[in-house]
Amino acid sequence: MRSTTSRRLASAVAVLTLLSAAGCSSDQLSDAAPDGDTPTGTVTIEHALGSTSIDRAELGPDPRIVTLTAPAADAALSLGIQPVAFASDTTGAADGRYPWQTELAADVPLIPVPVEGTLPIEEIASYAPDLILADFAASTPTLYDQLTALAPTIPVIGDTVSPYDALTRALGTALGRDDDADTVIAGTETALADAAAELPGLGGKTALLSQYIPATQQLVVVADPDDGASAFYQKLGMTLPPIELPATAGNRLVVGPERVDVLNSDLVIILVNGGTAAELETLPGWSDLPSVRSGGMLITDYATIVALNTPSPSSLTYALGKIRPMLESIAS
Repeated sequence: MRSTTSRRLASAVAVLTLLSAAGCSSDQLSDAAPDGDTPTGTVTIEHALGSTSIDRAELGPDPRIVTLTAPAADAALSLGIQPVAFASDTTGAADGRYPWQTELAADVPLIPVPVEGTLPIEEIASYAPDLILADFAASTPTLYDQLTALAPTIPVIGDTVSPYDALTRALGTALGRDDDADTVIAGTETALADAAAELPGLGGKTALLSQYIPATQQLVVVADPDDGASAFYQKLGMTLPPIELPATAGNRLVVGPERVDVLNSDLVIILVNGGTAAELETLPGWSDLPSVRSGGMLITDYATIVALNTPSPSSLTYALGKIRPMLESIAS
């Protein structure tokens, strides 16, 4: 569910092999700013393509940050930083903004998402970035190298998509604001923990995130519990059901509609990408799915799928509010 949702999920299958999720490390003994001054020293951000060294002194107190995905923009906004430009697809909204990004200023320019597998390097360079939060937009060494030639770049952290908290932590480390990043993440952790406590019936239930693409006759399923898009369910006490079919690549499963039976969970949150719900509901075997029989099938909108599929602390908080009625139904 990248550039468009279909390209995002499909390309996520092909772009990365299984790389170890990594966090952030600091070469300093302390990240605290001395006497209120701008933090100094060099920090290292570990990621799927290696590591990025960032000189905090070069970033300065007001760094120019370009963000290339929704979670990257979310990370900046959560720390009170307006990106100098942001990239986004316009499938969900013409201005590229998602409902949870209300703090993104109207005058921040949108960088249109180009053809899959390319980036508008010259346009990005025109914003003179001090730091590029590229996330999965730089999921290959070639794209990463092109961006690194412009400014220190943080690409995808982990497999396919970054864990929901990874970019916020990375940016907090880069800026010497680890405590602020922790506070942001703790807010989402608390919201999810509270929901799990209020809905104990979710414990042990299974859940899947998916999309159906009528044009290509494909079902794409987040099938790996280590995928960054799976954490939402896990924090609510839910699990992914065992899926025996091998993924075509990486950790996303792509099958034809004749294998709709892979959606064998108590809860399924699914987008019909480029079609109607009726096209999904008429698939052979649809009415036999556990979620359909029990009322746990949620055919939802583009923004909610993006919020869950490429997560951030703010997007997961948004998604929790959107699907809370379904969660309450399943828990009871």
